[in-house]
This record gives sequence, C-alpha cells and structure tokens, in this order.
Amino acid sequence: MSVATDFKKLFTAIGQDYDWPLHNPENLSGGGRFYRDVPYATPWGFRPLLLNLSVPKGKGPHPTIVFIHGGAWATGHPTITNHVYRQMDFLNRFHQAGFAVARISYRFSHEAKFPTQLHDCKAAIRFLRKHAALLGIDPKRFASFGDSAGGHLATLIGLTGNTKRLEGKVGVTEGSSAVQSVVNWFGPAEFLTMAKQKRKLHDKGDSDAADSPESILIGGPLQKNKAKARAASPVTYASRSAPPMLLQYGDKDRLVPYEQGEALYLALKAKGCNVTLQRVAGADHCFWGVDGSPIVDDVIRFLKKTLAKPA
Repeated sequence: MSVATDFKKLFTAIGQDYDWPLHNPENLSGGGRFYRDVPYATPWGFRPLLLNLSVPKGKGPHPTIVFIHGGAWATGHPTITNHVYRQMDFLNRFHQAGFAVARISYRFSHEAKFPTQLHDCKAAIRFLRKHAALLGIDPKRFASFGDSAGGHLATLIGLTGNTKRLEGKVGVTEGSSAVQSVVNWFGPAEFLTMAKQKRKLHDKGDSDAADSPESILIGGPLQKNKAKARAASPVTYASRSAPPMLLQYGDKDRLVPYEQGEALYLALKAKGCNVTLQRVAGADHCFWGVDGSPIVDDVIRFLKKTLAKPA
C-alpha cells in the first residue's frame, strides 16, 4: 500500500465522521425526517459532495425525487433559491404529496469539466439506493428533476442509466444510477444550436463564445469542440429505453430557448418514448412572469403516475 493511500485512510479515520449525518436525522415538526448535509461522496482533493433528504411521515418506502439545482453549472446551491421558486414552494409541495426529496450538490465547471457533473449526480443516486432501507425510500422508484443546468443533468441521468462509460468512479460505485421518471425544467438539450436560437431572440448571450457556460462546461468553444458538445447534449442519447419524461419550457425564455425543449421532445418522440412537452406561455427563465402553481400541479400528477407503486 502506498504512503499516499495510507495517509488518506488515516486522515479520514481521525478527521471526519462522514457517516454521522446519515444515522442522525432531525425530526420534522409535521412528521417525517430530515437528513442534513449527508456526504454522498468525498473525492480526494475536492470538497465533500453533500445532499439533504426529507422523508415524509408514514411507513414507506417512499418514492424519491432527486433535485439537481441550476446555475449554469458554475454556481447555485441545493437549498438557496430565488423569490419565484419560493412562491412556487415546489420542494415542500413534493414532500407534502408523499415524495422523499433529495437535494444534491455537484462539482462546478470551474472545478472539473463534463462529464464530472453527471458522474457526481449518478453517485448520489447510487448512494441513496444503497441506503434505501435505512432511509425509508423505495430503491425502485426514483425520479431525477432539475432546472436549467440541473434540468440538463436530470435528463442525462434518465437517458444514460445503462451507459457504463458515463457512470464514473465517484463515491458508491456499485448499484444502478437509473431513474424511473424525469422532470426537466428548461434544461439545455442541444448545445450546438443554442447560439443561433438565442440570436433569433435578440439575446446578448453567445453560447458559442469561449466564456459561455456551455463552452466552459466542456473545456473549450462549442463550435471548435463539436464532439464534446454533442457528448454533453441530451439529444445525443435519445433512445427507446428512456424513462417517462416531462419537459416544461417557457416560450419567452432568453437563456434556454423553447426550441431546446422542442429538439429534445422530437428526438425522444422519434424513438417512441413516453415524453410530454409543455409550453409555458409567457414564461421567461425560471418561469418568471407567470403563476407557477399550475406547473407544480402538473409535475406532481406526472410523478404520482410514473412513480406509482406496482400493484
């Protein structure tokens, strides 16, 4: 055994009790349990990757929604949000509807390039699945759900659950990262067409620029790295084996054009997939400008149907 390996094991043993949050949940006032800041992976040289999990009251096992936050793959936080989302209150509403809700972190594009972000998200799912009995969640009923950059990752999770080369070697490596349902809120779907679509909207952002979020994610300008851009685009992985998907995009979105949702919908539909595209009239990014309550209603109905317990 190398000196470096010995040091890492010793350092971990005496320095951090990473398992403690997993075995010491807080009791929620309305019933149920809350697992705060649970490390699901501890990649050496990076910050620990954390998740929070709220589990509803009742015996369970409960279906689980894995929420992946947006932020251009470069910022954001699982528990910090904007005033539109606070009004929608969607995570609390999911919990009240009987779903366990996991909010996960992942490494940003300035820390590591794609597909590291996807590897991290898959590791979180494998971790939750491994500890499902302890947590009171159903390992056979998982949904990935995210907004913007998180919607991109949530969709990729759904489309690559059986793609071994995209599993990564982070955290828990055994078990499946597949999900049974996907909800995508305005996630980028086809990187190489975004710049042209934004120009039609008179958007000042240029996805093809070297400093765009998409280019930074893959490690270079999109049009000069087309293979990498396609490898990071969900449309590339459309296949008949995809789980049911609900795509919700605002038709006034200036950051992720509605056409991104259309491209993904058409790619999946061509494969015979169970996919629904909802056009949210008048909504900008993050559904700014519209009442978000009906959007959440539709998500809950979709997830209750697609994550229903088998008879």
